[in-house]
Amino acid sequence: MNVQALVEPVRRSRLSHQIVLQLCELIREGRLRPGDRLPAERDLADQLRVSRSSLREALRTMELAGLVESHHGGGTYVRDAVSWNAVSPLALVLQTSGDTVGDLWEIRLIVEPEIAARAALRATPDDVATLTALLGRQEGALDREDVSLGIDRDFHSALAYASHNAVAVRVVELFGSLLLTGRGHFVTSAERRLSALVRHREILTAVRTASPEGARNAMLHHLQEVESYIVGALDEESDD
Repeated sequence: MNVQALVEPVRRSRLSHQIVLQLCELIREGRLRPGDRLPAERDLADQLRVSRSSLREALRTMELAGLVESHHGGGTYVRDAVSWNAVSPLALVLQTSGDTVGDLWEIRLIVEPEIAARAALRATPDDVATLTALLGRQEGALDREDVSLGIDRDFHSALAYASHNAVAVRVVELFGSLLLTGRGHFVTSAERRLSALVRHREILTAVRTASPEGARNAMLHHLQEVESYIVGALDEESDD
């Protein structure tokens, strides 16, 4: 399969991380499908403008995770994962580091979109009012990083409350607690905080209109976007 038009040059220091991220995104979006053969190593490295050693490292990471498989003399193929939407590139790039933030993010991708979907089905007018008020506070605190991040966590907790599932509430609060102490708690830019607010508004709109599929997709998009940011932040750390 010719994917030359689908890929972009990779320009970050930890090239293997970015290769994993970009290939996972292509598969999530359905532009590479289970069973598709990846371009030959030399061609794919040229399209990404990376060294073949970096590409091999990325493909080895994905193969160990069961996401692609190499056939001796026959190329590398995309495997049929249970749900590519729930595959976490962050978990892949951290899998040999002993850092559990990637594992945490993988579980978030599985759990929180479903919590958002249930909130869309079960939220009361009081729940919607609480979520709306939190977004008003988040907008007013965009220039205050610590306050904005705290409101961000409160929004996810309030969404879990709106699902009217007590276990969901405890799980989401555990996510927030672990991220505070883990490597996933990176300094955020004003642009990133604004993006989070926009995604939260999309989630709230879906909840307000009782659209479980819309809420599920909006939450998934939000988490995948933040995950891409964290992978980029890891690369910047490696430059220091």
